[in-house]
Amino acid sequence: MHSSRCPGSGPPSCPGCDPMRQSELPAPRRFGGLSAVADRWLVAGAIATAAGALSAPPVSWRGTWWWGAALGIGLGAVGIASRARVLIPAGLVLLAAAAMGAQLSQLSAVTGGDFEGEVQLVGDPRWRSGALVVLFSATIDGAQHRWEGRARGPAAWQLEDAAMGERWRLGVTVEPAEPADRPFLWPRHLAGTAQIRTAYRVDGGSAPFRIANSLRGLVEASGESLSQRDAALLAGFVYGDDRGQLPEVVHDFRATSLTHLLAVSGSNVAFVLLLFAPLLAGLRPWARLVAVAALLVQFAVLTRGEPSVLRACVLAALAVGAHAVGRRASATRLLALAIIVLLLVDPLLVRSVGFQLSVAATAAIVIGARPISRLLWGPPWLRLALAATLSAQAGVLPVQLAVFGSLPLVSIPANVLAGPVAGPAMVWGLVGGLTGGLTGDAVASVLHLPTKLMMGWVAGVARWGASLGWPQIEAAELTAGAAVVGCCVAGGFLLRNLGAVAGSAAVVAAGVGVWIVAGSHQQPLPLGPHLAVPRIEPVIVVVDRPDPSRALGQLAAAGIDRIDVLVARSASRSGREAVRAVHARHDIGQVLAPAGLGGRVTYEAVTEPVRVAGLTVEPAAERLHVSTEVASNEWQAARFG
Repeated sequence: MHSSRCPGSGPPSCPGCDPMRQSELPAPRRFGGLSAVADRWLVAGAIATAAGALSAPPVSWRGTWWWGAALGIGLGAVGIASRARVLIPAGLVLLAAAAMGAQLSQLSAVTGGDFEGEVQLVGDPRWRSGALVVLFSATIDGAQHRWEGRARGPAAWQLEDAAMGERWRLGVTVEPAEPADRPFLWPRHLAGTAQIRTAYRVDGGSAPFRIANSLRGLVEASGESLSQRDAALLAGFVYGDDRGQLPEVVHDFRATSLTHLLAVSGSNVAFVLLLFAPLLAGLRPWARLVAVAALLVQFAVLTRGEPSVLRACVLAALAVGAHAVGRRASATRLLALAIIVLLLVDPLLVRSVGFQLSVAATAAIVIGARPISRLLWGPPWLRLALAATLSAQAGVLPVQLAVFGSLPLVSIPANVLAGPVAGPAMVWGLVGGLTGGLTGDAVASVLHLPTKLMMGWVAGVARWGASLGWPQIEAAELTAGAAVVGCCVAGGFLLRNLGAVAGSAAVVAAGVGVWIVAGSHQQPLPLGPHLAVPRIEPVIVVVDRPDPSRALGQLAAAGIDRIDVLVARSASRSGREAVRAVHARHDIGQVLAPAGLGGRVTYEAVTEPVRVAGLTVEPAAERLHVSTEVASNEWQAARFG
């Protein structure tokens, strides 16, 4: 670009001919290619993709989903190649809706029947309600689908130590998902349920799964030098396996909203890349991209492909890819592209609570971490860590309230105290776990000393927060409080008085907090058969195969600290674990149970009728029968699924 008087020969006064002055010229406008699309349009595209996936077409239209896909691709291509950027989100809406239609069309077309053949496990087996739940993928009648299988007896004993990725030969009876079960099964790509009759192992699966399971085995072996609690926490911190967590620990983490620390999140991906950064730094850009991609794939397999990990892996791959091609991309742009890619490939992710929480937390960190860090005191690394935690908590708050209806008030200080320690615990646990698994218990016990300290800190924070008994914040209370604080902040800005902003916001926030705490009360136990608490003295608790961690939560919600008599009606695995967990968190005077309860809890085996404060407890086969003379309106009970 030359001045109007310049013939193009290059006088120094012309910005177009003087290399030192070419930066004064406006950048040429480019309308072709994705790199020319502004960040705001990609953000709009990510929102449109999520909206399209949520607005799935009705069943009668799902056979024609490819029309929407073709139209969506066309609109998006035109929007990228021209100035009509609004066509990009419009095309993504249609494309995501078409992708969701294709997924739902496949899931709704399955039929039931008997099947015997080779399958691949797509999850680690876990016990639930007296059965071993096994997720597997099988090709039945030419169509491949995933199923939630349940095994009992010899089949369960065979599958109990199986791992994701292994190939097995199963004999099953499959049934399509019932309409009431579809919201729980379909978002996990499960077409229905199956009853497993027989099970025989074939092999360990493909190489990535064999490598991942071997790495998990090394970490698990190193955990033998730790206590039962710490070994289970190690598996949770390093690769997100929560199957071995003690019920009382699960209760503590739930009560403080710290369960996300035991499920591998996007931050774990960042720590893994940081761990391998010295090895990756010396590679050329394209070689680094290949190495990072392989590392991310292996880590995703190791952590079983949790939605938050998938989001972080795609985000990291896009960042490294942009660097490889010499492009600079903002965090906002990369997050938007990651959302678009993931939801187009797997639109069912939009219904995953884990994915929603991950996206909300990441978006909040991108938007608010640095502004919040400037308001804090201390060294930069501490300010950024605390700001990231606070931003993430604010970001996930709407999702938590929409899904769960309430949020523990103690979750805010608990996450601030535990969050910055969880990342280093994961990194050191991974390094120490792999090294200790190779070298033996003697070395592992030394290597895991820092791991024990960090995990003990996080578990201690959870235990402390759960013991405070702070109330739950309901959605209506939080909305009202946020509205009042927002009005005060807006008023202060209108008055151009930042001191008034901070002072009024702090005073009102404190008032809202006092109002929430004062207005909260212990929630009554809903009716159900698995746990009963009479409103009389002494305090008697009757448990009948409950979920142990949920039993602790219900007892805490009822405000029960001391239990005079605990009656366990069943000597089953869940009944035995419930007695042990309740005993670990409550002072119990006497335990009545069937003979053969076992465990490490002292109990009185009921072999003949026993009367306790209006209750009659008597043996009936392998269970206890409990009858009461107390009026029905003097009892409360709770159901645990």
